[in-house]
Amino acid sequence: MGRRWRAAGMALMMAVAALAPGPSVAQADASAANMDLIREQMARHVGTLAYLWGWPMVDLTRQMHNETHRVSPDQVIATPVNHFYRYERLMTPSSGGELRAPNNDTLYFGGWFDLTAEPVILQVPDTGGRYHMMALTDFFNEVTHLSRRTQGTQAQVFAMVGPGWKGTLPAGVKPVPMATNQVWILGRMAVASEQDLPAALDLVRRYWSAPLSQWRRDQPPPVPQTPTGQSLDPIRSLQFFEVLNRWLRSNTVRPDEGALLGLFDQIGFGPRSHFSAARLDAATRRGLESALEDGHALLKASTNRPLKDVRNGWIYPLAMADYGHDYLSRANVAYAGYANRPEESAYPSRVVDGAGRLMTGARRYRLHFAPDQLPPAGAFWSLTAYELATMQMIENPIRRYSLGDRTPGLKFNADGSLDLYIQQDPPAHGTSNWLPVGTQPYFLTVRIYEPGKSVFDGSYKLPPLLED
Repeated sequence: MGRRWRAAGMALMMAVAALAPGPSVAQADASAANMDLIREQMARHVGTLAYLWGWPMVDLTRQMHNETHRVSPDQVIATPVNHFYRYERLMTPSSGGELRAPNNDTLYFGGWFDLTAEPVILQVPDTGGRYHMMALTDFFNEVTHLSRRTQGTQAQVFAMVGPGWKGTLPAGVKPVPMATNQVWILGRMAVASEQDLPAALDLVRRYWSAPLSQWRRDQPPPVPQTPTGQSLDPIRSLQFFEVLNRWLRSNTVRPDEGALLGLFDQIGFGPRSHFSAARLDAATRRGLESALEDGHALLKASTNRPLKDVRNGWIYPLAMADYGHDYLSRANVAYAGYANRPEESAYPSRVVDGAGRLMTGARRYRLHFAPDQLPPAGAFWSLTAYELATMQMIENPIRRYSLGDRTPGLKFNADGSLDLYIQQDPPAHGTSNWLPVGTQPYFLTVRIYEPGKSVFDGSYKLPPLLED
């Protein structure tokens, strides 16, 4: 009964207000200020949520545009949509600038794909047992792997199929359903040494793709010329909401996010809207501009959140997939440079030594692996040092940028244990197990490709970092 009386009272107040004499100038000013407050604060709070929710979509759209158009004369990647690009060299300190903390273990290749009109076919060569993988990242920042672990190493043909497509694929083509119409692929092909590079590169060149209507088995289509365009950089401007709005109008989201999209539409950038920064009223503009600052501050702060899984000083980031409604974590991983699913490759890392100090070349460190303590890798493992400021590998006189189980000449101790030396100057006993570092602060990452179960149940621990 109480609720009914409150509803009736509210209706009576509205009726009285409608019949009352016109407001005074002061009342009109107060009412306008009140509406401005509502518009500004709603835009600020909904816009901040949208900034975090939509970061992967906007950032990947930005990268897709800038790497499928010729936007500058010296850009490294400029390949049209639905075709592969290839890095035909191992990453080094001077060549890895386009990637954050790249590896020195594999060749990279990739591409940007649009499934709006039809599926895109991926033709994969037989790698003869060699480790390979393709990370298919949808624009929700969820990853599907086509790899030695998931598909083997035989020659195969896949079709990336967008949501809502209905049709029939050719015989022998395996469907790979994707949650968004746009997909980014970043692939890797293992390289054992400089001498092995030509064979690995030959395999990478044998990956090719084509829209379904253009695909002919074992007949790669010609690659069209890359179009020119203007660079897209919407991350810190109101263009962020324009790009997000355009993406929402051409994609569908999860069924349980309808209420969220309804809020976005109230501010003018949801899927039922056509956003225009030029048409914004002053209060909504102020709110969205504040949202850009608030969202970016939250995103930066999220990169410094402590992770709970720390073993002997090594941080194990194993929760970089299946984000669900954890939009801050999803945006954080995208902001940091995206990631594989941990079951494909795990990346324990550390930024300080055992005493909590930043690591620099002023100190000498050693990793001692007992015979049963080597990383449990189904494929292989490696250790890499990166300058903290640049997230790039460290230049050194012997041009060694990683150490691992495939490093030529790696020497084990008589009891089967292994010592790796991380320091600026060569060890007195030789360079076979030396990972050179520089004078600046650095961090260490161990890559475990096809990690074993002990990485995930917590029973495997990398050894502590010892100071010699």
